[in-house]
Amino acid sequence: MLVVIAHAGFGHIVPGGSGVTIFFVISGFVITLALLRERERTQSFDLAGFYVRRALKLAPPFFIVIVVPTLIYSISNEISWADFLSQVLFVFNWMYSAGNSQVLPGSEVVWSLSIEEQFYIVFALIWVVTYRLKAYLPVLLGLSLVGAIVPLVIRIGITMGGVDHLRTYYGTDTRADGIALGILAAVIYWKSVSGTLNPRIVKWLATNWTVAGAIVFYLLSLALRDDVFRETVRYSMQGLSAALVILYGLLRSQGTVRQVIQRIAETRLVQLLGLASYSIYLVHLQASVILSAMVGDALDPVFLSAIQIASGTVIGVLIWAVVERPVERWKRRRRGHRVQSQTKHAAS
Repeated sequence: MLVVIAHAGFGHIVPGGSGVTIFFVISGFVITLALLRERERTQSFDLAGFYVRRALKLAPPFFIVIVVPTLIYSISNEISWADFLSQVLFVFNWMYSAGNSQVLPGSEVVWSLSIEEQFYIVFALIWVVTYRLKAYLPVLLGLSLVGAIVPLVIRIGITMGGVDHLRTYYGTDTRADGIALGILAAVIYWKSVSGTLNPRIVKWLATNWTVAGAIVFYLLSLALRDDVFRETVRYSMQGLSAALVILYGLLRSQGTVRQVIQRIAETRLVQLLGLASYSIYLVHLQASVILSAMVGDALDPVFLSAIQIASGTVIGVLIWAVVERPVERWKRRRRGHRVQSQTKHAAS
């Protein structure tokens, strides 16, 4: 929602870019935790199944929101088919970093999804080897630490070399630390669940000081306006803040702050926004562009922004309900039938 609000004209006061970083951290955490649970349950990893699940999650809304509208738009407007192909193949962030893309207006948000899709592909291939190791957790921990540090080093080098801001902001190698911090958080959480994490670390992560520190880190990342800092350390601080809040929320079992966060997270509105977040993100900028073109200067800018936020969110929720939910229900039924078949086979 930080991204949605920023794109609706409030980018000068709402840190939409930090929303992307937070999304990267959440993605790294969720995917890694799912794979760790799969290994615990089956002692294996279904690579093909992983890619199929990702495709079923991403492809249907992507086809409805990006592919079909682009093809319709191209009938009367010029687009770059190379740029469009880079969107479909999820490498658009590299095309966009050049600063001269020609695609369906509003579809530029695909750049961040491209980074995530590249993560899914590469991480799954790494996991094929890693999950078999006896020391798979230490190895994954080490890889995530490297993944969190190397992008920062690359950003420093690029910034000191005077390279354009777009290269830092949209490059996979310069933004992958958010995803790596999510992986790191998942490993730490998994070690705490299995009882192999130092109890002192668990206790520290579960204190209110952790969430307070995360908030301070995040606010500092917004308050410090030095150009070098913003191109380098800012992303690391925002990613670390998100990872700390995730760990706090999962490791803290009681307390006023924890209860307040939980009550907010359990509200139907927040859960709905979470479930529909992919479709909302995918469609919101297109909705803003279309509304701006339709009304021009006829509406007060603040009122127009409010309509853009509301329309992008509502349309995203509708796409989730009409497209994503049926696919998810089909996946669950298919999974249930497969489990029943496996059970019958084992019994026989």
